[in-house]
Amino acid sequence: MDAIRKELGRIGGALSFLTILPVPGKKVLEGSSAYYPLAGWLIGGVLYGVWTACHGLAHPVRAFIALAAWELLSRGLHVDALADTADAVMAGGDRDRILRIMDDSHTGAFGIMAIGLLLIGKFALLTTLRYNAARDALLCAAVMGRYSLTLLCCLFRPAKGEGLGSIIISSSGVRELIIATVIGIVPVAVLFRLHAAYAVSGLAVSLLVALYARWKIGGLTGDLLGAGLELTELASLFSFL
Repeated sequence: MDAIRKELGRIGGALSFLTILPVPGKKVLEGSSAYYPLAGWLIGGVLYGVWTACHGLAHPVRAFIALAAWELLSRGLHVDALADTADAVMAGGDRDRILRIMDDSHTGAFGIMAIGLLLIGKFALLTTLRYNAARDALLCAAVMGRYSLTLLCCLFRPAKGEGLGSIIISSSGVRELIIATVIGIVPVAVLFRLHAAYAVSGLAVSLLVALYARWKIGGLTGDLLGAGLELTELASLFSFL
């Protein structure tokens, strides 16, 4: 019974951390990365419903509403992380300087540019894809983006010994990766088949970000994880073209 409660706490921790939806009960962050794809299915399912409900609207309007709902469901958490990462990476410097810029709550020119390019890219892809393809792409991208979080947490170590990123990365291992793969990759492969192979290749983008971070600052931070998620989502959308 205690084990079940602990797993429910991890599920609650994953959903409350990655979505804006209220989650009752106890939340446990340690080991919650195993259930990040579950949050992806939840967000993707809502976006699937929003896209379907907006069927009668013009394509650009439908894409705008879906994109707004997409970022609202995650509180813009990962967009903010992408901005912090862009500011830190483009500013350059040694490890301490990069980490200091990431911790700064202010957003610089590079961060604003990164947010703009990301949102324009997602909007452009959603308006280019056909109706059914865009709807499937929304669902797939939401799942793959959150699976990328688990993958990076399991493959890399934290750059700092404190913060949410450090807690999540340090508590992730083979167990979490196996559960996340069963919840995320297996259903995606069954539902999307060939597109799933293309979408999985989009994980290479987040892996490149993580490899650069390991070389530059010795590991990952929460901001780098969020940046990897956003780039994986963008790559997954692109795979449906």
